[in-house]
Amino acid sequence: MPEYGASGSIQQEDAIDEIVRRQTREATDDPNTDIDADTVFERVERLHAERIKAEETGLAHACDARL
Repeated sequence: MPEYGASGSIQQEDAIDEIVRRQTREATDDPNTDIDADTVFERVERLHAERIKAEETGLAHACDARL
């Protein structure tokens, strides 16, 4: 008997797999997505630090729009 995923049906799992495959193809085919990993991590770390500081001062929602 086939195992069912958390979604409850094999058809739903297949549909989700196809969506992920399509999105992956689109991302890898997009010439504008080449960003150096160091640049990405620097931005993530900066945004994270801003978010932590905002949470400490009660301004967490102000940073949400920048993500």
